[in-house]
Amino acid sequence: MNDVLIQRIELLQVAMSPPRPHVAAHGTVGERTVVLARIWDTDGAHGWGECVAFPEPGYLAETVDSAWDALKSGIAPAVLNRPFDSLDHLSDYLTGSVRHAPVARATIEMAAWDLVARRQGRCLAELLGGTRQNIATGRTIGLVKAPETITDRVDEARRDGFQRIKVKIEPRKALSIAIEAVKAAQGIPVVADANASFSSGDVQKLRELDAAGLTWIEQPFTPTSLRAVADLSDSLQTPIALDESVSSINAVERIIAMQAARGLSIKPGRLGGHSATRQVYRLALAAGLSLWIGGMLETGIGRAHNLALASLAGFDVVGDMGPSSAYWTRDLLTEPLEMVAGHIAVPTGHGIGVEVDTEYLRMATLRRQVFG
Repeated sequence: MNDVLIQRIELLQVAMSPPRPHVAAHGTVGERTVVLARIWDTDGAHGWGECVAFPEPGYLAETVDSAWDALKSGIAPAVLNRPFDSLDHLSDYLTGSVRHAPVARATIEMAAWDLVARRQGRCLAELLGGTRQNIATGRTIGLVKAPETITDRVDEARRDGFQRIKVKIEPRKALSIAIEAVKAAQGIPVVADANASFSSGDVQKLRELDAAGLTWIEQPFTPTSLRAVADLSDSLQTPIALDESVSSINAVERIIAMQAARGLSIKPGRLGGHSATRQVYRLALAAGLSLWIGGMLETGIGRAHNLALASLAGFDVVGDMGPSSAYWTRDLLTEPLEMVAGHIAVPTGHGIGVEVDTEYLRMATLRRQVFG
């Protein structure tokens, strides 16, 4: 690859509205502010990246505001007009420059992958090494409040054609939620996601889930409680997967060394971008772990990046890929990502393969800053 030089960076904060609030053990996400980055090289090629930070700390340490500040004050000035000869080179440089902001770094790093794919006239999936053309869809159902029921929501997901259903659980109602969901799913795989809401005193409640017919139990304990997860895994037939624990390459090395899980939910926007994600991917495959791409309530921009990654062989479990309509009343794309027969086609256009509705983006933008 010839040297690439980022000549211009545009940062945007955009207001997004979901069809319904997303409720999990770590909090509720309703109206959401999303940070986007668009970058240009000296030849006028461009690329899009999306920051997966939430407005408040909790699920992630980084927030919309902290990521914006890191991008504005550290990352954008550091990469502007600095040539790089490979995307891994850029990723290493970003890590060295802004070590403690992987979520913010990923915004520019993933935009650079889009830019390079466009420069080469290739789709991002091909550049990453992907082979799948269609990705099976999964529906995530938050904690449900009356008058809705888990049965109602799972029935809806099953009728819509989703290939996997994930339900959020919390200690008080975990077993009843799981049993109700599995029954309503009528054979579709069901994952119970605890979002680290259980403690060491709740082990018996987790053991009770073993009889519910779940496909996976995801992230029962806090991210650093790997010994507790490993001990729990040894006592269950239902496999344990980790999500919040998958925060870095070093964290994955610890998970593998402790045999703490049989599956991992991989989120490139949390790991620092595509280069770091591919390192995690190779480590996990070599260790024999099952893998899927997790979701962070991305817009169509981030979702297109995730679809490209999900096309790699080895992401053999249905993950959190869903259509635009499942997450936003209106997405940022000219042609929203839609589901057909329980699958979403991997975009084949240059770069991430989707086009941003720039007029709608302009109306939804709350804040903008340009560098270069």
